[in-house]
Amino acid sequence: MAFKFGIIGCGSVAIDHATIIKKLGHKIVLGITKSNKSKNWKLFKKIFPETKFANKISEILDNNEIQYIVSCLPVEEQKKYCKKILSTKKPVLIEKPLHDNFFQLKKIISTTSSTINNKIIGYNRRYYQTVNILKKRIKKGGLKNVEITISENYPNLIKRYGFKITKNALHVGSSSHIMDLALFLFGPLNLHKKWFYKKKFISYSAVLSTKNNIPIFLNINSHDPITVALKARFDDETLWILSPLEKLQVYRGHNIIERTKKIRIKRYFPKKIFSLAESTNLRPGFYKQMKDFIYKNYKLSCKAKESLQLIKLLNDLDKQV
Repeated sequence: MAFKFGIIGCGSVAIDHATIIKKLGHKIVLGITKSNKSKNWKLFKKIFPETKFANKISEILDNNEIQYIVSCLPVEEQKKYCKKILSTKKPVLIEKPLHDNFFQLKKIISTTSSTINNKIIGYNRRYYQTVNILKKRIKKGGLKNVEITISENYPNLIKRYGFKITKNALHVGSSSHIMDLALFLFGPLNLHKKWFYKKKFISYSAVLSTKNNIPIFLNINSHDPITVALKARFDDETLWILSPLEKLQVYRGHNIIERTKKIRIKRYFPKKIFSLAESTNLRPGFYKQMKDFIYKNYKLSCKAKESLQLIKLLNDLDKQV
């Protein structure tokens, strides 16, 4: 059975979602951008010529023919229409962020509680095979500590959103995805200590812990040479690394090269015992995310109410005292 979709905001991420929708055999009947003369709409229309332009978001939210909605609005527009989108009875996949203010979102969710169970936030990394293999290992127990490194491309964020975006860069940049994964993998987190480095762009360092008092050491830097790394150490002496998130590598012990006449030191190299790379034929995670969304399998999804945890954590990290 082919379902009918409406897409709110038709930029590059919307095209990725639309490509998967079409691949799954469904139809995109309506789309909307600021103008039907915008570059985004012209490109979207060129790729998906059957999609008609909606003049108002309400035309998509209230259209009886549309069964599913994908919202890909910029952060300020998303905040503006957040309540309306959460209030529709239709399932909606919402690209991050749902909001950037914990207290405002909490109030919105309290007034839309009857319609939010089929609203999910598009944190596609949750659907990676690499991530879910690590999640299974975490459930077995024996986690000792975690290190998270995140690189934020502030110049690119400023180019896309304007200079004011540095005030909520954690919500729109890489940090949002990675910290959502931290909550997905380790559960609720407590923030114990944080530091800021304020020259040029703000960098963050923090110590957090899980409910089982497992320490998590966090570093968020501008243009860190390591774009992202999540390292988990276990009591079986294994080190599990997602870096990038599309690649999982597991190490135990060392391969040792003894000293030679030319090299007078003994060399130790971590011994890799497992490796897996995510398929990149399509944008990773998008296919399974959309398929689960359509069939209302929300097991891996970040639900609207669940996103409150993430927004509070990002707000707490960014709050300077």
